[in-house]
Amino acid sequence: MVEGDGCHRIAAQHRKQLVGRRMTARSPNGRFKSGAQAIVKCGGVLLKIEVHGKNMFYFFGSKAGGMIVVHVHFGMAGAFAVYKGEEPEISKNVRLRLATVDSGAQLVAHLSAMIVKHGKPAMYTSLTAKLGADPLREDADPEQVVAAFGCNKPVGTVLVDQSVCAGVGNIYRTEILYEARIHPKQPANTLTLAEILKLWNVAVKQMQAGFTTGSIWGTKRNAFCYGKRTSSCGGKVKQFNLGGRAVYACSKRQQLDSKKAAATKLRRPGTSHLDSFVAAVKAEAKKRRTGEGLGVQHVALKDDATRAAQLAAKKRPSARR
Repeated sequence: MVEGDGCHRIAAQHRKQLVGRRMTARSPNGRFKSGAQAIVKCGGVLLKIEVHGKNMFYFFGSKAGGMIVVHVHFGMAGAFAVYKGEEPEISKNVRLRLATVDSGAQLVAHLSAMIVKHGKPAMYTSLTAKLGADPLREDADPEQVVAAFGCNKPVGTVLVDQSVCAGVGNIYRTEILYEARIHPKQPANTLTLAEILKLWNVAVKQMQAGFTTGSIWGTKRNAFCYGKRTSSCGGKVKQFNLGGRAVYACSKRQQLDSKKAAATKLRRPGTSHLDSFVAAVKAEAKKRRTGEGLGVQHVALKDDATRAAQLAAKKRPSARR
């Protein structure tokens, strides 16, 4: 499986090589014929590239021809190669061939992937709305991850849910949980806020290392735990299935605590989800009735009802007389 860091590496390279270039397009194996035609029709200039987890989005267009988005998901395998020198023979798996047709250096690109489809920019908005926080995006919001850990599903299941943490795959799951000292089967809602944030920080660190080195192991020599009998700390590794995939855990470093109670959830911020609030006149009346006084916390919200109450209060005889 091509994981999130691999997609971000491709995008980083293509932003340097292809963004701003005008290209022609065709589908050698015929499986993206309409998409290739749409690229040419809209003007063929690659405007920008966005990555959300394992999903890549290439925006093509021009001032006159509108804009289309090409969505790419590699699946278990695939490649997006750019050639400056001699173009190699096109394989039967290549769905899209791009070739620059402007005044810059001649470049040719071959794309093979499980999913290659095109649509309007609304497609991008719709698809990305279903994806969670991406550890390699600048705008990633870890609060999305924190909120998702309120369920009683195993942590290992939640971590690879792309609507929670986009880009984390099976290998990263094992390695991240090992470093964070969390058992894959630990119920997600038993993790404290500190533990969830630690998990997020480890995911960011490991995937950034994968991005910079081009290896899922990052700067370490090999895996901590994945596919091993003995982990890096010398503990015995146990293998089991989670969601149909092999998961590994170190019996020394990752203990399953079945008696751990559910942690206190982080309250949802904001006000849009709250019931309608108490009217200002009632709030002021309560202050007067309880002796709090309006000076403790000034009520700035005023309306006809508060004015009427204020006038009525002035007309009432003072209790001191």
